[in-house]
Amino acid sequence: MTRGAELKAPPFTIAGIDHLLLHVNGMERNLEFYEGVLGCTVETRIPKFGMVELRAGTSHIDLVDISSAEGAWAKSSADGGRNIDHFALAIQPRDIQALREHLESNSVVITEEREEDSSLSLYVRDPSENTIELLCRTAKQR
Repeated sequence: MTRGAELKAPPFTIAGIDHLLLHVNGMERNLEFYEGVLGCTVETRIPKFGMVELRAGTSHIDLVDISSAEGAWAKSSADGGRNIDHFALAIQPRDIQALREHLESNSVVITEEREEDSSLSLYVRDPSENTIELLCRTAKQR
């Protein structure tokens, strides 16, 4: 496709993001984080692929344990093996201070904070060093 060429609408519409697949090192410690800290729930376990599918609201987060023999298929050959820069979870906290205390009580460090007009973003890392943005669209920092 060349810039300036007439664009045709695709024969579909995007309904949303269905899932993300993340490479993790050690399934159990990552499940403790995603279930215990973020509140995801296990929907499907696929042992032959070293994979667990988690429910995250209306979407899924799929974890593949690349440190296991079953999950080795997913290892990246790219330099650094990076997954993605980050992904964002839209959250609706009742109390920002309670959210901060929850993260701290689970030894989760807020690595960055951004406040814009009507949103607050808290950036954290999972046990495999993937960056997660906890995005509160209507929250003001408290």
